[in-house]
Amino acid sequence: MCLSATFYVAVSCIIVQFIALFNQRLCEAARAIGNPSAVITVSSARTSKNNPLHSHENVTLWCQAEEQGSVLPIKSAVFSRKRDGLVLKAEISSDRKRAYYHFGLAHVADSGNYTCKLTTINGLKVNGNHQIFVRPVVLVDSGHFEAQNNDPFKFFGHGVTAVRGSSVEINCPVIAFPAARFSWTKNGKEFSAKDPRVNIQIDGKISIEKVNDGDKGIYECTATNEFVVSGHTEAHQVMLSRMLRVKSELAWLWPLLVIIAIITLLLLIIISCECKKKRNEQKLLVE
Repeated sequence: MCLSATFYVAVSCIIVQFIALFNQRLCEAARAIGNPSAVITVSSARTSKNNPLHSHENVTLWCQAEEQGSVLPIKSAVFSRKRDGLVLKAEISSDRKRAYYHFGLAHVADSGNYTCKLTTINGLKVNGNHQIFVRPVVLVDSGHFEAQNNDPFKFFGHGVTAVRGSSVEINCPVIAFPAARFSWTKNGKEFSAKDPRVNIQIDGKISIEKVNDGDKGIYECTATNEFVVSGHTEAHQVMLSRMLRVKSELAWLWPLLVIIAIITLLLLIIISCECKKKRNEQKLLVE
């Protein structure tokens, strides 16, 4: 009885190992190949959601299924963007050997990681990975951003105003793939978070608590990323400067005082005119 049980366990283990080995060989035998990366090329670094920056060249992803050096005919294919699950239906060549997705002049927001998902005529499913790179560009959906010294990769953004004693956030809105690294300067000197009131976040934001007059100045962020093109690593960056202004906690009183002064002056003018009018009327009655 024990021998029989041991025998069945041994046979089961052999079967499981055989299935695992078969699946491994199957995966090794069939694979997806294609262009592992593409680049969105731009000559400036300012974009917005309503007016997105486009590539100067057409961007295309392609992939095909291979097994032991032979290309397998494709039944269906899609490209999926990893960050949001967007599915793009691929175009299959007339000989059914290659799948494409043509972005045309791609937007900078089309950058990211993609997966090519192929199903072959014989039902085999294979996946391949792709990347679309883009250098850091500034996202300017609000406010005014001007190029500095006609440099298309260096900008001066709209200022930020904070009330003394409040909290403030200075952001560096950038689109980049791979994700950008951020460094900061204040008034031309390296800026760090040594002050416990200051928090420099990895996504390109500075938050300052209990703002004081010493915090005002020009803050400049530099966003940098790197990617490989034709076997060479390229580094790209964009720079954005913003001025932080600090005003008194009683600053709101000044506009109110001006309004009150204007209203008071108008009332005095009206009263003066009315008094003058009444005096003139009384003179006429006396005469």
